[in-house]
Amino acid sequence: MTQDLRITKGNETKERILTASMKIIAEEGIEGLSAKKIADLLGISKSNIFHHFGSVDEVLNVVFENILAYLVEPVKSHQCPDLEVFLLFLGESIYSLSEEEKLTYSVLLNFYNACLYNEKFRTYLLKTKDEMIVAIATQLSRYSSHRKERLLQISEMIIMTLDGYGLHFLLESDIITFRKIWALQVEAWQSLLK
Repeated sequence: MTQDLRITKGNETKERILTASMKIIAEEGIEGLSAKKIADLLGISKSNIFHHFGSVDEVLNVVFENILAYLVEPVKSHQCPDLEVFLLFLGESIYSLSEEEKLTYSVLLNFYNACLYNEKFRTYLLKTKDEMIVAIATQLSRYSSHRKERLLQISEMIIMTLDGYGLHFLLESDIITFRKIWALQVEAWQSLLK
């Protein structure tokens, strides 16, 4: 087997391990994750898991970091013609989820729960929250002349609202209702940013 093929196969196995871990976490919580459950789900040996990850904690760390990067990057890089379109984009990121994205948010909610008693996860999450607030404030600064402090406050308000929408959308996936409610929220933020 050539070196390139081995690297490709290794990367594919790592991705499969991460995806299986997310499925287990979504169904059973972080405490339900074990090397045995990952191995059983994938039909591989536990030693194969430990070949790619030093421990189940490392798997958790990578899953958590990937989810957080997945959430922040689109906000940082999104280009919108105006404030309303940007705010609508943020809502769409919550209520236009594929099944895979719903799984990601479900895992994120499990991490939120773990943050209540795990300082390492709390630190990761708060760091990412701060990154997201800055990313949103940076976008808002393109459309509003308010001081940075005000934009950061409004951005934090947006994050809190997105968290609530995400939770409720996972419980009840009524896109039409959520779009209407989000449109009202967008109107309120636009008036704050005038």
